Amino acid sequence: MNLNPTAVIAALAGAVAVGGLCLAIAGLVGTTAPDPARPAGRLERKLRAGGFSGSGTGPAGALTNQRTLALGAVAVGLIVWLFTSWLMGGLLTGLAVFGLPWILQPGRGSKAQIQRLEALEEWVRRLSDIHTAGISLEQAVASSVRSAPKLIAPEVTRLTSRLAAGWRAEVAYRAFADELNDATADSVAAPLILHVQDRGAGLSTALKALAAQVGEEVLMRRKVEAEREKPRTNMRWVSLFCLAVFALAMLSGAYVKPYSSLTGQVVLTLLAAGFIGVMVWMRRMAIADPAPRFLAPATDRPDSGEAL
Repeated sequence: MNLNPTAVIAALAGAVAVGGLCLAIAGLVGTTAPDPARPAGRLERKLRAGGFSGSGTGPAGALTNQRTLALGAVAVGLIVWLFTSWLMGGLLTGLAVFGLPWILQPGRGSKAQIQRLEALEEWVRRLSDIHTAGISLEQAVASSVRSAPKLIAPEVTRLTSRLAAGWRAEVAYRAFADELNDATADSVAAPLILHVQDRGAGLSTALKALAAQVGEEVLMRRKVEAEREKPRTNMRWVSLFCLAVFALAMLSGAYVKPYSSLTGQVVLTLLAAGFIGVMVWMRRMAIADPAPRFLAPATDRPDSGEAL
């Protein structure tokens, strides 16, 4: 049986298109309930610092933004494929659309994390003021929910709910640190865990000093981000220039005609892979490794707290 190369390519293209539509539908509808909070690995934390985590208000908003962007990328890719008859042109266009936030906002993840640390500093100061009144730490945490900063209000609310649901206080504070997922957040959770073990005096004073330390950390990170802004801006303009040249080239029939063949599509794929590799390399130069966390993850959870 002789196989026609054109038929094989058409079959593979159809399979890729159907798979892309299935993934888009799965991304829009969802498959399972969200997993409970867990500590992120080093690679995931670097991706968040690089702006891969979305910019919505919390996990639900970020997931909605990612789904909308994925659907838009699939739609634009299909339009380009139908208009040019280039399978790789459609796939590359879809990837470019999906990667626009990653290109246009290189420092988005780092800036968002700095804002969360500022909110954490504010919450620690308020917690120290509430605890001065002589109430227990758990009562102070519950009272701080009403005045918790917006950026960490969901995490503080879940912390209070876990304590009220019967979680061991040490595990609840570790889960709180897991959700914030930062070494500075670990330095906040650590004295809370130590206080659970000894219940000694002086926690309010320690929290005030800790809030000042977090403020210094935020200031230092802002200075570092300001130094990195110039190379990130250069990367942004180089990327946009290359994408603009690619888009204009596709409108020139004579110039891009060689890429219509099978060999041309392979060459186009290799060029795109090289471009993406250079972008990733430039991105890594502008992103520092996150500081390692020192708290162990919260794994000893009671059955009553699994649904939280």
